[in-house]
Amino acid sequence: MTYSKEISRFAYPKLFKAIIVFAGLILGFLTARFFFLPFTVCDDSMLPNFKKGESVYILKHISPKIGDIVLLQNPVQPDMVMLKRVVGLDGNFIEIRNKIIYKNNDKMKFTWKINSTDNRIFPMNFSSRDNLPAVKIERKMFFVIGDNLDYSFDSRSFGPISEKLIIGKVIYKGTSKN
Repeated sequence: MTYSKEISRFAYPKLFKAIIVFAGLILGFLTARFFFLPFTVCDDSMLPNFKKGESVYILKHISPKIGDIVLLQNPVQPDMVMLKRVVGLDGNFIEIRNKIIYKNNDKMKFTWKINSTDNRIFPMNFSSRDNLPAVKIERKMFFVIGDNLDYSFDSRSFGPISEKLIIGKVIYKGTSKN
């Protein structure tokens, strides 16, 4: 068999290429939908790092670590989602004393900016915002907070969250729509 006869078997090389390209696009689209999720920040609980209206991209199906920002299903309103930062993993003890967060009895050193401008310190019997007794984080649980410590609904109110509630972690911060 000669070279020219071999090529003649593929009578439709353009159609073959089009099918490969189309299949690649479909596979790429499905992969992107399975692993990535766009999200628009909808409140100010993550100020100063994330503003209302900013776009972020979430990598789904990943186990977060301390400092990661995660998109999670709201444990109080399951039809809602929220963006929060992980500050405690399973086995950690998290405690808050006069607005200072302690992990395993050591003051947490944040490598990110936090916002806390309200100088009032609320007693524990009024709110867990500024004072919280030590909480042990159980297996496959996470303690999450908002970067805007004075105005965030987070684990200080509803407790540690299950790994099952975490949708994914932020991998890219886009631009504001405002």
